[in-house]
Amino acid sequence: MKSISKKNSVEKRLGFIEEELLEFPKYLHIETINSCNARCVMCGINFDEKQFTRMNEELFSGIVQELSQYSHHIEKVMPYLDGEPLLDKDIFKRIKKLKDANIKVVNISTNASLLNEAKIQECLNSGLDQIYITIDSLVPAVYEEIRKGLKFEEVLKNTMALIEARNESNSSLKIRIQMVLQKINSTETESFIKFWKEKLGEKDEVVVQKGHNWAGAVSPETLLGFRSDMDPCIALWGTFVCHSSGEVPLCCMDTKAKYKMGHLTDQSIKEIWTSDSFTKMREIHTHRKREELDLCNNCDLWSAEKKEVF
Repeated sequence: MKSISKKNSVEKRLGFIEEELLEFPKYLHIETINSCNARCVMCGINFDEKQFTRMNEELFSGIVQELSQYSHHIEKVMPYLDGEPLLDKDIFKRIKKLKDANIKVVNISTNASLLNEAKIQECLNSGLDQIYITIDSLVPAVYEEIRKGLKFEEVLKNTMALIEARNESNSSLKIRIQMVLQKINSTETESFIKFWKEKLGEKDEVVVQKGHNWAGAVSPETLLGFRSDMDPCIALWGTFVCHSSGEVPLCCMDTKAKYKMGHLTDQSIKEIWTSDSFTKMREIHTHRKREELDLCNNCDLWSAEKKEVF
């Protein structure tokens, strides 16, 4: 079977030639804690079944040491994955370590429920470059129906306090407020964008994005849906993922590490990224055979049709 031209798909979408992408990851998700304090209706992870782990400091320091050797190559490091990063009591100390290692952009995504005054100051002092806060509705009842376990007023208060503190400190922190668009909040796009555009600065972002199907783990009944495609998934060339235990799955949707690519307790990031296992997975995608992989078949996370509104 004829393979699809990676020049016209992966390279075009990621903006780098394949040789550079395969040298070392451009983007990395390094999960430091795998717990969450919310039970969102559109999430494909069952946190009640997860075995709690927090990355130990020896492992994290070893990862940072390797990343420091490729700081010129790396575009972004994200010290979170499946859960809520602010549950890690040392998250901002760890972010500072990444910045001290000359990582150009460090980013976290949070529900902001734990972003109290003390954590806001830690955040601003850590050197964090970007923070994504997902607030799925401006209607309290709708928000709390989506993000079960969280309180809308608390999240709104914390978010506004962060914006104010960032502005007062002249910090370069970029704030992105986002909404996962689904059937329950499908009429709120315009009002959501207007509300947050009036609160944020010019360098900040407001994003409304359709919810994805978590590689088939979420029922399409709650989602608006878009077409999953057969093009090679950019994640296999662009993003390295590590769970808090050190285990490396195929991608961010491989939440149970069905496809075990390696382990950072006895392998380096470069060894795993350039391994035969990853090469084989990329070849499957390149030859349009992703249906051979249960996880990849019909996954729409990185579909070319996925839309964002800024």
